[in-house]
Amino acid sequence: MKKTLLLFCAAFGLAQTMLALTIEDGQYYTIVNRNEQGLYVKDTGSDILVVGGFDDACYWQFIATGNEGCYYLKNKKTGRYAQQCSTSTEVDVTMGDTPVEYRVKECTVEGIDMFGFASTNLSNTEFTAGCIGWNLRASDAVQTFAAAAGTNHRSFWKLTLVTPPMEISTSKVYIMSNRNDNNVYIKDKGGDELAMGGLDNACLWQFEDAGNGQFYVKNVKTGRYAQACAAATEVAVTMGETPVAYVVVNCSNQEGKADCFGLTSADQANTEFTDGCIGWNWRNDNIVQTFAAKAGTNHRSFWKFTELEPQTISSAGYATYCASEDVVVLGAQAYKGSVIGSYVSLGEVSDVPAGSAVVLKGNLFATVAKTASSDMTGNVLVPSTGITADGTQYVLANKKGKPGFYKAEIGTTIAAGKAYISSTAGVKAFYFESDDATGIEETLSNSTLKGEYIYNLAGQRVSKMQKGINIVNGKKILK
Repeated sequence: MKKTLLLFCAAFGLAQTMLALTIEDGQYYTIVNRNEQGLYVKDTGSDILVVGGFDDACYWQFIATGNEGCYYLKNKKTGRYAQQCSTSTEVDVTMGDTPVEYRVKECTVEGIDMFGFASTNLSNTEFTAGCIGWNLRASDAVQTFAAAAGTNHRSFWKLTLVTPPMEISTSKVYIMSNRNDNNVYIKDKGGDELAMGGLDNACLWQFEDAGNGQFYVKNVKTGRYAQACAAATEVAVTMGETPVAYVVVNCSNQEGKADCFGLTSADQANTEFTDGCIGWNWRNDNIVQTFAAKAGTNHRSFWKFTELEPQTISSAGYATYCASEDVVVLGAQAYKGSVIGSYVSLGEVSDVPAGSAVVLKGNLFATVAKTASSDMTGNVLVPSTGITADGTQYVLANKKGKPGFYKAEIGTTIAAGKAYISSTAGVKAFYFESDDATGIEETLSNSTLKGEYIYNLAGQRVSKMQKGINIVNGKKILK
């Protein structure tokens, strides 16, 4: 008997869980009529709130007002809000730009996840006799009507928590893998043609606003743009310096996979991803080419997008990064560091193992968790845990246009997540070895530089310039 009672209680608890839908602030829901569950509430942009078949106008965000059980009802597609219910029955509910508070009350007598909707200007929002709320009108619109739970079933609505389709954002960054193989990514390797392959720092993309709902497709690492698609099929898509407008369409429903998009340049005759549309396609030699791009048929012409948060790098073009897990850095080049004399030699790495610190070079970057295999032996970059500098730590800074690792002032905190170099050498700074925009490398005459500290590449101090590369006061000098 006891066992039976326990089983009954467990079953009852499960049933209670199944019955209870808790509305979450800021989340999205679909709303269908209690009696006609093929009819979704939507905002098509007209004055009134309508119902119809499922499409991208059917996503509603419930924004808590601070009053118990009360929300603003915002349509994702239009950004508009459901407006007040009339105090009279058989009046259309309208849409507008002003948030209006609604009482959204669960009415289990109507079934699982069934709710009533009434704006809080009404005197009765309890869904008992005398309550006026949303109702399904015969002409497929939402109107006001008597909304007493258990009586007029067309005045009640089933809520379902949903994840809306991804929309392209100019404030995010993305990686794009093929719909048929999520391990094959679009990248700009610097050649003329748009390439594909494994995940690396050339795989990060931005979408810049081109107007009219179109975008410029920009590679973060190279700064180059995807060029126009050819009007013919099986022609490689190229990269260039000129922004070209693209149409980027979410085709997840037709493709049967979440976050799948078609891409084609806006100059094409068909940009709807139906019969006759030409768009990006995965060619067998890992080049992006033009090909038939009808959603739901040629899956190799569609692409899974993964949205990432961009992280900025200072205007000097350098930053430090500490990995808490194995990652690959996208959009910027990652380096481990070694010290020779008074400069930092940067060695390129393809990924960053957990617990390691690197120098990044670029403008933006993002990271993706991925098993790392880079050999970090000899890396002098130390991840900070929020330590207090004692005069032996050097932190990345840009002084007088020269990025390098400069001695941290004693007593200052080196923020957690940043990296530093620990040294007792007592030098002023560790400059970068490279001959790029840091402007550190110089070519001088063959004469001895009196009064300067000169080191060879082994870090040994020498009395005069040697043939080859010398380190003079932290600068790389070629004799």
